[in-house]
Order: sequence, then C-alpha cells, then structure tokens
Amino acid sequence: MLNKVREEKGITLVVLIITIIVLLCLAGVIVYLVFGQDGLTGKDNALEAERDKAYAKDIVTMALKVVEKEQEQAQMNVNGLVQTNTNPDVIDAVVKAIDKSSNFKEGADGSSVEYVTNNGDKYVVTIDTQNLKVKDVN
Repeated sequence: MLNKVREEKGITLVVLIITIIVLLCLAGVIVYLVFGQDGLTGKDNALEAERDKAYAKDIVTMALKVVEKEQEQAQMNVNGLVQTNTNPDVIDAVVKAIDKSSNFKEGADGSSVEYVTNNGDKYVVTIDTQNLKVKDVN
C-alpha cells in the first residue's frame, strides 16, 4: 500500500496559465477584427462616407433639375432662347432649391455647394454651371 501511486484528477497550474494565455490571444484577435482599420467598424465608417457622398450628389442633382426647369420657364428672351445664368446665380438657385433646414450651403469658390453631415464631415459638390451637371463630390 505504501507504493501505491496516487492519481489526482484536476488541472495543474501550468495548464491553467497556458489556457489563460490562449484565451487572451483569441480575445485580442477578436478585438482587432471588430475594431481594426479593416474590421467591422472601419468598413462601417467607409460605407457611411460613401452614403453621405451619394446623398449630397443626389440632392444637388435634384436641385439642379429644379433650377433647369425654372430657367426654361422663366427666362425666355425675345428670340425664344434660354438665357444662362452666371455661376453665382446658379449656385444660389441650387442652394435655395434645397430645403432651408438642410446642411447645404454655397461653397467658398462660388462654383460648388457644401454639405456638412451631422457628424461634422464636409463634402464639396462641384457643379458645371453651364451644363447644370454635378462634376465631382469630395
């Protein structure tokens, strides 16, 4: 009976430490995948920026259509030709065609409209005032 080997069932301290280290590594990988630049939140921010750009472009495009129709109806000259407005007139008309409570205003350069999101991001929609088309959104 003295030579009987005692079998103990349970976890040793070494195995416990190794298990904790492995779990911490897995937690680090998961945090990186969720919050990293290419993770879920990084992709979400990129998609939000693209959505805001598309929104600004769509709103300005619709306002340009309104301005174009107003020009066709109101500015016929004697020969029946449509007179084109100057750059500030078109930009001002576009800003007026957009709802007053929105975050759109005339750009600093006089040929663009600025859109500021609720997050504070600013997008500049450049307008071709001769053809009444959106050139670019930055």
